[in-house]
Amino acid sequence: MYYRYFSRIVIAVCFLTAFAAAQLPARDPNIEGPVVESLRKITDDDTASKFVAATDAMDKRDYETAIGLYEEVLKKAPNFDGALRRLGYVYIAVGRRPEGLDLTGKALAQERSVPNLVGRAASLVSSDKPDYQPSYADRTEAMSLSREAWEKSGKTDEDAASLLAETLLMSTKHAEFKDLARAFRRAKPESARAAYYYAMVLADEGELNAAEAELGRSRKLGAPEEMVSPLAMAIAEGRDSEYLGLGRFRSLVYPVIGLVLAWALGLAALFLIGRHLSQKTMRAIETSDPNDITGEAQSSLKKIYRRVVSIAGIYYYVSQPFVIFLVVFFTAAVVLFFLWIGRIPIGFILGVLFVGAASIFYMVKSLITRAKIDDPGRPLTEAEAPELWHLVRNVAEIVKTRPVNEIRITPGTDLAVYERGSFRQKMSDQADRILILGIAVLNDFDQNAFRAVLAHEYGHFSNRDTAGGDIAYRVNTDIVRIAESMVASQTNTYYNIGFHFLRLFYFLFRRITHGASRLQEVLADRVAAYHFGPDSFRAGLSHVIRRQFEFVHVADKEINAALGSNRAFANIYEMSVGEDSERRKIEEEIEKAFNEETTEDDTHPSPRDRFRYIEGARGSGMEPLPGNVWDLFTNRESLTTEMNSLIEKLVRPT
Repeated sequence: MYYRYFSRIVIAVCFLTAFAAAQLPARDPNIEGPVVESLRKITDDDTASKFVAATDAMDKRDYETAIGLYEEVLKKAPNFDGALRRLGYVYIAVGRRPEGLDLTGKALAQERSVPNLVGRAASLVSSDKPDYQPSYADRTEAMSLSREAWEKSGKTDEDAASLLAETLLMSTKHAEFKDLARAFRRAKPESARAAYYYAMVLADEGELNAAEAELGRSRKLGAPEEMVSPLAMAIAEGRDSEYLGLGRFRSLVYPVIGLVLAWALGLAALFLIGRHLSQKTMRAIETSDPNDITGEAQSSLKKIYRRVVSIAGIYYYVSQPFVIFLVVFFTAAVVLFFLWIGRIPIGFILGVLFVGAASIFYMVKSLITRAKIDDPGRPLTEAEAPELWHLVRNVAEIVKTRPVNEIRITPGTDLAVYERGSFRQKMSDQADRILILGIAVLNDFDQNAFRAVLAHEYGHFSNRDTAGGDIAYRVNTDIVRIAESMVASQTNTYYNIGFHFLRLFYFLFRRITHGASRLQEVLADRVAAYHFGPDSFRAGLSHVIRRQFEFVHVADKEINAALGSNRAFANIYEMSVGEDSERRKIEEEIEKAFNEETTEDDTHPSPRDRFRYIEGARGSGMEPLPGNVWDLFTNRESLTTEMNSLIEKLVRPT
């Protein structure tokens, strides 16, 4: 909870703990006596006395005196590891770090003892500069040496434990530090340093009262005030921040976490349900009777789909408060993190705040405003195509459903239907039925094939596919609106939680709704194949797909040529693919489109699968119609000129 903050204080105050440990507590004669005695055996009493005096001077921080005495000792005993190690300490303390490191290294080479391991490790992370930060390599080596010393001492040496604790803190190995602090406390219950580190562990775990008590023990056992005070202040600040901040709301933390987890599990459940329904749908289509145009066998599946789509749509709006909460939480966490480390990148912080505020604004805006829905194209009057209107009504009569109230022509290759009206009107089958007819699809469109495709669209009406769908349409529209707003304001960044939620939910919602859409398309295909024969429908769908590729190619070529030479557009609708190389390329693209595998991201099964699903349809033996669809219009030239002008107006720069 507070651990990283405490570890930063400890590193700043005590990173020479192992070296300063000679003062805390006073040197133990039982440890120091054998060291002096070992020197006396290889030199003389005078040299041993100089070693003792040098150590006293070092402990009193009289470094110049200590240097002189240790150097005299080493003249008599150049390989005495105790003098090598301690002179290395003193050199580092006066700024002669390279010489100090060399001496502690030589001492360790003489004997890999606990004092030499600790001494070498301490020298690697020590310096005379108060703001010194050890390199990664020095820190890593010091950690390894102090860990070895701690193990070699039987987990009893205080200097080894202290130095290992410091290096673990420096390396942010928090879990290992906690384990060490507990082991150190058990091994040395009367150690001031063991109590000090254990106080940090208690504070990190939110046990502030126990942490203060343990720190008091450390003080009584001899820990210097300059070491204890910063941690005591940090605990006090932590207590204040707990009271003034999140601590007051601790009882709410677990319920909030539980709600967020439940919400996330709800998203996962929707995804799994959608995936299961998609797979179940494809199995049902594969095994069902292609002559069942009522879809009775799939009626229960369609009802489940409607409920799941509605639930998923409602879940999107229920998710908004959770996403807003996560955006606020993440934004606050980022700001607090930089305040915590003491380095505030103003530009980045302002960017995070702007992204968070913009995300919340766009989400709230989508909840309280609705996108204006404009009908595509323009209405086609009955006077402009009386025979087309007659054909459209005749197909409705054959399919036994209500005819369209309006035909709207567009400049593209669209061919679709929808209903316009209130939810109540749609559910009671009283809404206006609209046929969208793209002028670009009509060239060379055989009336018989067109009639079959039109029967497919009427199949959507008779199966009531267009009666619902309002919530699905609104969810998709809102997601796109918010995403476009974020892209336009450049807030679609990697740290924008709201944008990532939109991407995730759009993927999830697409999997659910596209599964339902594929089922609707197959059932509508059966209506067309049943009334006008599988061959007519195959011809009609093939023509629509072909015209999509051909028109895009012709239109792109003419638009680029006209804009490049600054001339008026020729009539795109009267053009065809010219060169053999271009035609071959288009044929390859069409062939690829026809043979692609159906995926879970497709709104329609692939053409190959759609044709396969109607292979067993018997057809009703309807007499074929002669002629092309354009024959049903009174003035083809007028309509194509109008649509051509519309395209030119849309694409030509003003």
